[in-house]
Amino acid sequence: MENAVNLQKTWEKAGVWVLAFAVEENTCRLVYQNGDTVAGCPAWQEDFFDILEQAGEADALRRAIVNQENWEAPLFCHIQDRVYSAVPFDQSGLRICIMQDATAYYRENQQRMEEAVMANRAKTSFLSEISHDIRTPMNAIVGMTEIAMMQECVPKRIEDCLDKIKTASDHMMSLLNEVLDMSRIESGKVVLQPEEIDLADLLHEILIVVKAQADGARVDFGLQIGKMERENVWVDGVRLKQICLNLLSNAVKFTPEGGNVRMFWEVLKDKNPDFVELYVRVQDTGMGMSEEFLSRIFTPFEREQSTTISKIQGTGLGMAITKNLTEMMGGRITVHSKQGEGTCFEIWIPLKAGEECEDVRKVALQHKRVLVLDGDCGRADSLAQMLQGFGMEADLAKDAQQAADFMNEAVFAEWDYFAFLTVEKVEGVEMVLFLQEIRSRFGNGLPIVLLSESDWSQIEYLFTSSGVDAFVPLPLFANRLLAELYGFTEAGKAANNTAQNQEDSDFSGRKLLLVEDNEINREIAVELLGIYGMDIETAENGMEAVELFERSAPFSLDLILMDVQMPVLDGLGATQAIRRLNRPDAQTVPIVAMTANAFIEDIQRSLDAGMNGHLSKPLDLEQMRDCLKRFLGRESV
Repeated sequence: MENAVNLQKTWEKAGVWVLAFAVEENTCRLVYQNGDTVAGCPAWQEDFFDILEQAGEADALRRAIVNQENWEAPLFCHIQDRVYSAVPFDQSGLRICIMQDATAYYRENQQRMEEAVMANRAKTSFLSEISHDIRTPMNAIVGMTEIAMMQECVPKRIEDCLDKIKTASDHMMSLLNEVLDMSRIESGKVVLQPEEIDLADLLHEILIVVKAQADGARVDFGLQIGKMERENVWVDGVRLKQICLNLLSNAVKFTPEGGNVRMFWEVLKDKNPDFVELYVRVQDTGMGMSEEFLSRIFTPFEREQSTTISKIQGTGLGMAITKNLTEMMGGRITVHSKQGEGTCFEIWIPLKAGEECEDVRKVALQHKRVLVLDGDCGRADSLAQMLQGFGMEADLAKDAQQAADFMNEAVFAEWDYFAFLTVEKVEGVEMVLFLQEIRSRFGNGLPIVLLSESDWSQIEYLFTSSGVDAFVPLPLFANRLLAELYGFTEAGKAANNTAQNQEDSDFSGRKLLLVEDNEINREIAVELLGIYGMDIETAENGMEAVELFERSAPFSLDLILMDVQMPVLDGLGATQAIRRLNRPDAQTVPIVAMTANAFIEDIQRSLDAGMNGHLSKPLDLEQMRDCLKRFLGRESV
C-alpha cells in the first residue's frame, strides 16, 4: 500500500501514461496506473495485457517486464486507435512502464516504410522487365556476331570489327548483370545454391578469365596455392567465382601497365570438422585508394573521383556485390590500401566439406612408380608428397642428366616407369628436344605429362609434337593431377573411351521443335542449331507449338526449345498443356526453356511447369552444345 501511495505522489500529475507492475515468479500483475482510465483504456483492475491488439505484443511486453530486459529497439503497443511506445524500468521494487503516445511518429514511419517497399518492388519489377527487354535485342547482336564470325574467309578488318562488337556486348551484359544483382540483393531475392564442386575446376575457370585480362592490360599476374585441406566443398560456385573475379578484375583494371597482381588461395581446417575455411587474398601494386574512399568502397554506386580513374568503366557496384555475397555465405571481407602503393583484399568464407570416400582412381594407381623432373626442389617435394598420397612412388630428378640416369637404371633393372612428369622449363636443357629424345627412346608406352603455368593453347602444338601426352596446369591441385594419371590406367582408358563415344554423339537426323515468337531470334537459333545437322521445325507461339506436337507422330520429336514470353500462349502454359496430353511421349519429351528470363526464380518456374532445363539469352554456344549433348547424346537415348 505504501508503494502505491508513493507512486501516486510521483506520477499522478505526470503528462504521460504510467503503469506499475509487480513481478511474481514468471508473470507480472498491474498494481497501479495514474488515473482510472487513460486514452479510453479500461481501469487498472482489468487485465491490462488483454487490451493489446496486435499478436505478440502482450508476450513481448510481458517478457520485457518479467525478465527486466533492456530494449534498444522501440517496443510498440497498439491500443484501440492509438500506438504507444513502452519504456520499462525499476522503481521502488516495482517495474514501471511509461507509455508514450507515438501514434503520429509510428504512422508516419509506417507510411514511409510502405512507400519504400512499394518503390523497391516497382524498381525490382522494372529492372526485371528491362532485363528481358534488353536481353532480347542483345541476343540478336550476340547471335548475329557469332554467325558472322563462323563464316569462312572473313576479311581481317571485318573480323576485327566483329571481335570488338563481341567485347562490347560482353561488357554491356556484365554491366546489366551487376545492376540486376545489386537490386536483387537489396530486395532479398538472391538465393545461394550450394552444390558439391571441385575447387580446382573453379579456380581454373577463374584463371582463364583473369589471365586474359591481365595479358591485355600488360599486367603481371601470379597465383600461389597454400594448404589445401579439402578440394571438394559445398558452395555456390557461380557466386564464389563472381566474388573472386570482381576482386581480380578490379585489381587488373586499377593497376597500371607493368604492375603486378597476386592471388593467394588456401583451404584450412575449421573448428567444426564438417567445415573448412577458404582464404583468398588479392593484392596489387596499383594506384590504391584514399582513406576517405575506403570508408565508402562497399557502398553501391560509389567510385573514387580522380582524373586517372575517370576513364575506367564501371558501375561502382562490384565491391558492394562482393561484400554482400561474401556475407551471405557467412564470410567476411577486409581491405587495406594506400594511394600510390596498391590494394589488398582478403576474404574468409566457411565452406561445408565434401564427402571423403574411397577413390577408385587411387586404387588403380597404387604402387605405380613415376619419374619427376623439376629443378625447383620445394615444388618437387610437394609433388612427391601428393603422389605418395595417391599410394604411388616417385623418383625426383633435379636436372635432365639425373632424369636420364634414373631411366637408364630402370632399363638395366628391367622395370618400367608408369609415367614421366616434367615441368616446362629446366635449366641447362632444351626441353622440346629432350622430350623428343625420351619419346624416341621409350616409344609410346611411357606417358609424358607436362606441368606448366603457361596457357596450354599457346604451347600445345609444340609440346604434343615433342611427345607430351597430357598437360596439368600449375599450381597443382591433387584432384586434377589424379584425374590425368588415372587416365593412363586400364580402367581410366576404358572410362575415357566411353566418355569419348558420348562426346561424339551425332545429332544429324534428330528432330527439334523451336518455339520462338521473335523473328530475328528465331532466325539466329535456326542458324546456330543448323551446324549440328538436326531437322528443325519452328513455331511462333505456345499454342502453335502444342498443336504441332499433337499432330506429330509419338516420339518423333527429340527435343523442344521453348521461349517463355510469347503471345497467345506463353512457354510455361504450352509446356503444361503438352505434359497433360494423352499420348505416350507427353511426359518424356525433353522441353528446355530458351528465354531472356534469367533469374533463379525464372528457372524454378520453368522447372515447376514441367521443363527439363533452362538456356538464358543471349544464347551461349557452349551452353547450347552442352544442352544438346545432355538431351540428344547417346546416353539419353
